[in-house]
Amino acid sequence: MENFDLLILGSGPAGLTAALYALRYNLTVGIIGGIPGGLMMESHKICNWPGENEVVGYELANKMKEQVKQQGAKFIFDFVEEILPDNEAWIVKTKAGKEFKSKFVIYALGTQHKHLGLAAEDKFIGKGVAYCATCDAMFYKGKITAVIGGGNSAMTAALYLADICPKVYLINKRADLKGDIVWLNKVKEKENIVYIPNNNVIDLTGEEKLEKIILQTEFLGQTEINVDGLFIEIGLEPNTVLFKTIGGELDEKNHIKVAQDMSTNLKNIFAAGDVTNGSNNFRQVLTAAAEGAIAADSVFKEFSKR
Repeated sequence: MENFDLLILGSGPAGLTAALYALRYNLTVGIIGGIPGGLMMESHKICNWPGENEVVGYELANKMKEQVKQQGAKFIFDFVEEILPDNEAWIVKTKAGKEFKSKFVIYALGTQHKHLGLAAEDKFIGKGVAYCATCDAMFYKGKITAVIGGGNSAMTAALYLADICPKVYLINKRADLKGDIVWLNKVKEKENIVYIPNNNVIDLTGEEKLEKIILQTEFLGQTEINVDGLFIEIGLEPNTVLFKTIGGELDEKNHIKVAQDMSTNLKNIFAAGDVTNGSNNFRQVLTAAAEGAIAADSVFKEFSKR
């Protein structure tokens, strides 16, 4: 069993920034997660990162990863399966069957995409249904696509697709789009984005792959749209199941409750990033990074008391 001063669960902006600060405090750090960058990897453009007019998500993620790697962090490319208390420390078990031990843990497992919950949704994943335009848009180049959602992620996905697809339907269950005015204006300017408000997706149909989206409105009944691809951008939910199983305290939306120093109700476990209720619930790459830095600083202060 490998031992660390600090184990960071998650390799998004919160986890990577936490590692950077912890390493500068001369702590031994292990980062357990998938491809470094988290949901940054899915961002077509990040336009509010200080010092960059705009930067592609994976490029910023790669810069962060390389910086942390050079400082000496150990990346463990695996997924957390269980967290167990061990006296004054914590043991983390992974899906690959490995075990790691640490005095302190920073829980930064981020969020995952919400699903529509339709019976046919799983059937068409990878066969017309996707959750990441940056990852999968090129499979639909020159084809008719649709995006479901009404926020920033839906608008930016529609804009990305509009550059490579002849027509993009943007379907929203509400009347108005909600998000940054810059994205809203760009959507309005794109002639090949067709906005469909006040519609719920009630079914997906097709033989071997997705062929049609079935919509329903309160007054007009059902309509069908022929599409080759559908990108679901209806929001995110925090990955807090593991935290809850060890007695971690969550808020009403299943985000981890944190104090000002990013501590949780569990001894020596801190949390950072989109998984928390911190930063006034303003979930950005910048706030995730800030929370990661605060969490690492708090760990160091506790570590120094020993």
